[in-house]
Amino acid sequence: MKNNQSERKKSALPFRINKQSFFGVLSLIFQELIDRFLTKFHFRLPKEEEVLRRVRKNAIANDPSSVLKIIDDFAYKKTFLMNIGDEKGLILEKAINDSNAKNILELGVYLGYSTIRILRNLDNFSKLTSIESNKKFAEIAKEHVKISGLSKNHELLIGKTTQIIPTLDEKFDFIFIDHWKDLYLEDLKMLERKKLIKHNAWIFADNVILFNLEDYLGYVRSSPNYQSKFISTKREYSKSHPDGIEISIFKDEI
Repeated sequence: MKNNQSERKKSALPFRINKQSFFGVLSLIFQELIDRFLTKFHFRLPKEEEVLRRVRKNAIANDPSSVLKIIDDFAYKKTFLMNIGDEKGLILEKAINDSNAKNILELGVYLGYSTIRILRNLDNFSKLTSIESNKKFAEIAKEHVKISGLSKNHELLIGKTTQIIPTLDEKFDFIFIDHWKDLYLEDLKMLERKKLIKHNAWIFADNVILFNLEDYLGYVRSSPNYQSKFISTKREYSKSHPDGIEISIFKDEI
């Protein structure tokens, strides 16, 4: 669940709030207030930089699992991080393997957590292209990937998706969407217009219930170009707040 204020353009919030999403969103706001207090008076660093410090100190070089564990432990025991999380992360990894994807696009990187989960399932002939609008987050993610020993098949592009997607010139067979929520549908349609989606490509969208992404869900579920499946989950690092993943398979190369 990644975002950056500089990327938001159209809406006052990057999501819509209704009864279904209200308590999940409220919990995130409350958690962010706690985070600000903790990072100022406890960690003495922004939480993202504190995570990197711990990874540098404690991770085993070239061991992706050790990096993921440090990030997960921090999110569970210290303060919330907007990664996909361990439980949904396993669903993402299964989807990567089931799809046999070779050229993957990631929209939203944050600290590189999902990036690592994707990369550790790729062979030497596969590639992941990631887009992150926050330069500081991108730098942290890049180092996490490097410590994990997974930089070889990875390209990290820094900037807004709305500006970078038009510059891409290769087709993708798996697209992971986990950035600003009001950009999910806009960016998917841009990928369609640019003819960047391969036939039978998998589109994996996180947080579709937590942020009530009715426009995105309505589009992929009603379009004849997609076959969609919903997976009910909980919010990352939570046992109580409802969330969900939508996996849509593109059936028509536009």
